[in-house]
Amino acid sequence: MLEIGELTILKRLTFENPWWALDPNKGEIKFRQPAKRHFYEAFHTTFFSAEPGKPTLLAGPLRTGKTVMLRQMIAELIEGGVKPQSVLFASFVSPTYWAITLEDLLDYFRRKFGHGESEPLYVFFDEVQYTTEWRENLKILAGKYPHIRFAAALSSDVPLGKYAGKGAGEDDTNFELAVLPPLTFVEFLRLRGSEDQLFEKSTEKGGPREFHQEHVKALNEEFVRYVNYGGFPEGIMTRTEGTPPPTFVRDGLCDRLIHKDLASHAGINDVHELSRLFTVVAFNTAREISIDELAQSSGIAKNTVRKYLDYLESAFLIRRVVRLDRDAKRFKRIVAFKVYLTAPCMYTALFGPVGADSEVFGRLAETAVFCQWLGSESVGHMAYASWRGGKVDMVGIERRANSPIRQGRPWVVAEMDWNERLIYSQAGPRALGEFVRTNCPEAVAYVMTRSVARPGLLDGIQVRVMPIALACYLLHKDVMARTTRILDEEALNAESPLVLTPGKSLQAAS
Repeated sequence: MLEIGELTILKRLTFENPWWALDPNKGEIKFRQPAKRHFYEAFHTTFFSAEPGKPTLLAGPLRTGKTVMLRQMIAELIEGGVKPQSVLFASFVSPTYWAITLEDLLDYFRRKFGHGESEPLYVFFDEVQYTTEWRENLKILAGKYPHIRFAAALSSDVPLGKYAGKGAGEDDTNFELAVLPPLTFVEFLRLRGSEDQLFEKSTEKGGPREFHQEHVKALNEEFVRYVNYGGFPEGIMTRTEGTPPPTFVRDGLCDRLIHKDLASHAGINDVHELSRLFTVVAFNTAREISIDELAQSSGIAKNTVRKYLDYLESAFLIRRVVRLDRDAKRFKRIVAFKVYLTAPCMYTALFGPVGADSEVFGRLAETAVFCQWLGSESVGHMAYASWRGGKVDMVGIERRANSPIRQGRPWVVAEMDWNERLIYSQAGPRALGEFVRTNCPEAVAYVMTRSVARPGLLDGIQVRVMPIALACYLLHKDVMARTTRILDEEALNAESPLVLTPGKSLQAAS
């Protein structure tokens, strides 16, 4: 029987690395690449600032563009003068590589081109979770060759650590983590060509954009489309009236949400059972649930439910959020938690599109707001509060030691009111006011609506009323600017290129 040897592996690598055939001496090398996602710069910074011997992990769900981002980095390196033969790319989606180690693959590459012991090289492993014991092997390889920069993309088995708000564990110290979440609302608008129509460019070069409030209706139309179809690049169609629903979300996304190979590599044998649990969780996005409820609803044992939830979170399909009590303290025993899909369009893929007036849409809008945080470590410090007789939908916990707000206390709180029942009710968002007044009067409080935008007072507490779609737009800009006061007015004036101008189309809450 023939064995797969070094020559066969090199043939496959040559196929995956067409730039090896390029000769820099014959002129400037240029690559044709699709537009970069906004998170490319964060990945670029993480990759080049990583300490010697510390690989960079690019993590995110399937179909978000991780492979494209790796190839864009390769193109930038070669266009910048790095020898094409000094760059290795290998995708472990191909089972050709599964029988050899990462070090064997690197040795084949180094021997092919005669690279010296200390020659600077760039190595990119795609979907590295398919190889056995990838964490330990990649850590050892990077330590053995500190002059080589390693980057690895993966769609599951992600060492979340600080990104999940769990502190720096061993996995954190071994790797640098860059996250590529599903598309943010800003990216969706730009890929659709809608941003320039809704947010007017300044006449001054580099000046702030302007948003006129009479555009809220059109912005909401785009937001509804984003919620239903806009989480993944393949789900975005051209801006044409009467076009059918994007076929990727309708026909392709469901099949790719729970990848059988990914689950089996994570030690999960019953993918059907995993899919059943994921469907239950997705149906309850932005709701408070418990392990007991999930076990009863899905018919799966509690310990297995916990294992599946850990996998779904490490595969970037869901995020769990901790519960606080009315005094903004964590419960000693975690009985209930909130869960969010990492892209609201996953709900559409499973259950069909949801209209703006549906009762479900409010939860999907809240999911969309939460998803704008997914590219930042701040997402690990998000919570919610619930107690008998009250709740607060989102609470951001202060993580800085040098902040005016004590570390571990709320600095931003938000209540979702897509159907605008709270702001027009006699009681209003009383629970929000009670929570802020009792625990964090210096925090920034929001009520996020469908169309109303205005400052307000609630029992003496300043509240900012803002359309959810606009909040999603601003959130991404603030997260990417790495400011510490997301949606805070001073931070927006300093960091976010947007100016709100008054219009006549919005009602003012009385």
